[in-house]
Amino acid sequence: MNWGKSIALFYSLFVIAILSVVVFAFTQDVNIISEDYYQQELVYEEQITRIKNTDNLLVRPSVVLKNNYVEIIFPKELKPKGSILFFRPSDGSKDIQLPISLGADGTQQIDFSTQLKGKWIAKLLWSDGDKEFYLETIIVK
Repeated sequence: MNWGKSIALFYSLFVIAILSVVVFAFTQDVNIISEDYYQQELVYEEQITRIKNTDNLLVRPSVVLKNNYVEIIFPKELKPKGSILFFRPSDGSKDIQLPISLGADGTQQIDFSTQLKGKWIAKLLWSDGDKEFYLETIIVK
């Protein structure tokens, strides 16, 4: 084989490899964090205020994974109304959103035995009177 045919073969294989990478990239599923990401970005100042309100609490709520359930513990002086989102960074279709529903002792237990192992982010968003609060906790099952 002369050198002209070798160069043509090399360029042909290069083009096939590039096209294969492009086709592979277009077939990958891309999960975005949130469908309304840009709208959330516009109101992020409110989120910063919620985080500051949470930081100013004397006793902050806690989210703890115990065996097969997640326990949310609020200070007794708080009467929260809100929700908790269990966010799965690797697969947005597995996210779970539940209302905060505390017992008389200020705790809520959520069965987590059927959830996948790996990283989860618990996002608490609640209000107590006229103030809103936000807390994120990483959970690794």
